[in-house]
Amino acid sequence: MTIDAFPDSWRWNDTIERARMLLCLAWLIRVEDTAEHRRWLKLVADDLLSTQQPCGALPERFGGAKGGHYNIPATNEEYGSGETPLIQSNGDPTTDQLYSTGFALLGLHEAVAATGDQTLKAAEDKLAEYLCRIQVRSKQLPYINGSWFRAFDYERWDYWASSADAGWGAWSAETGWGPAWITAVLGLRLKNTCVWEITSGTRIADHFRTARKQLAENDGAPWIGQ
Repeated sequence: MTIDAFPDSWRWNDTIERARMLLCLAWLIRVEDTAEHRRWLKLVADDLLSTQQPCGALPERFGGAKGGHYNIPATNEEYGSGETPLIQSNGDPTTDQLYSTGFALLGLHEAVAATGDQTLKAAEDKLAEYLCRIQVRSKQLPYINGSWFRAFDYERWDYWASSADAGWGAWSAETGWGPAWITAVLGLRLKNTCVWEITSGTRIADHFRTARKQLAENDGAPWIGQ
């Protein structure tokens, strides 16, 4: 159903969905390696990578005229009144390190590990190199050194924020999001492994029945407790 609806009927027809779907499809191939599942991965990956820039950047874009979940302000009164996309129109040279590129790097890395696809490997390498080049470096402000600010303008080669996007300045960084995903995948690359491989010995299944029972309490409604 998800692939049949791709891309026009996806609720959020933006870069973020394509980036995050890569991991799901890569692991689907691990579970059931079929020609159809490989076709699904190629479909989404090709669409995502169709706009990758020579510098490695994966630009933000949206499918609808108004954007995805957050809409482009259509009037002066709406401008700056809430959260909006980073870009005003497709083609604006912006990447999102909070919601998109870290997840894309993870998805590409797992997809390469699952398939050995050298086209995806080249795209992963380009994206990793781009993220290394735009990583924050500051001796004067050590508390931001090594982080990634949310957005980057790869034409001006500078950090970016949309004035329409209330609450998100150019120096916004959420360390549990972009910096966490990006550094984790860079570490996996250095160790020549992937999430699938390092979690293959996990015993999480031992806790599944107990967790499922707890989640089913009160027919799935909020748990009242004892």
